[in-house]
Amino acid sequence: MYSGFLEDRPILVSKCEGDRSIIVKRLIRAVTINSQMSHHKNVLKLMGCCLEFEHPALIYDFCGTDLLSDILHDESNCRRSLSWTSRLRIASEIASVIAYLHNAFPTPIIFRNINPNNVIIDQHGVAKLFGFSLSISLPPGKLQVEDNVYGTIGYLDPAYFLSGIVTQKTDVYSFGVLLLQLLTGRKLFGEDYYTTTIFEFLNFCIDDTAELDGLVDPKILGEGGGVEQMEQIQAYLHLALRCVLHDQEDGLFIVDVAKQLRKIERYSHQLPPLGSTWNTICSLMRASLYVP
Repeated sequence: MYSGFLEDRPILVSKCEGDRSIIVKRLIRAVTINSQMSHHKNVLKLMGCCLEFEHPALIYDFCGTDLLSDILHDESNCRRSLSWTSRLRIASEIASVIAYLHNAFPTPIIFRNINPNNVIIDQHGVAKLFGFSLSISLPPGKLQVEDNVYGTIGYLDPAYFLSGIVTQKTDVYSFGVLLLQLLTGRKLFGEDYYTTTIFEFLNFCIDDTAELDGLVDPKILGEGGGVEQMEQIQAYLHLALRCVLHDQEDGLFIVDVAKQLRKIERYSHQLPPLGSTWNTICSLMRASLYVP
């Protein structure tokens, strides 16, 4: 993502590289879907596209250049940090966009590439989703469609990765991975003594002596949020793990996830007491965490 000016107006430019015929088709798809989403406050506003360049580009309204991935992982000289409250709000905002895609059109639109590199955090801390070029609509009256496998390794739903069948759960899985990154602050593929992936890190943290705070980004723990914050985190982690269950038999849709996030964000006193679902959380991690 590049920043610049168009007739003295600040803009963001996303340059697309690869096979030109494929790229142009994807750009047209992105423009078509993004134009229908421009009113949504959590979608990066598209101004237009340029197909005449050697590398076609999408032009967006400028709202800052901080990618969520850079903020979480202290990259690209990004000096911002995110509180737990901000992370929870960002998760809720992104969920609202995906829920809109899945439910506001005649047939569900599957984003298919949810990851922190497709989210900009603007100057006011608001999440803006972009990158609709891999999105696909389900056929009328159908719950799935078969297609080539596209997306970002690590965020791909294993069922989709193995079969090429796209469903609403394809986005639910990817969003669950994003939820885990917001909580842990870790890269999907990290470099540390114990592990190479966020999933292996989670599994390492659930031995017999594991505690919930061993999973949480130290920056969050440094806030000293107390029992209420840890109860929120416990409920959040449980929800994230339900999203990445590879059998996903509990029928969790993104609209359900969005509702649960709003409940957690409000800190409902109906949240389970701290520790009450820890065994369930550990069981979910042991039984289901997998990344293709």
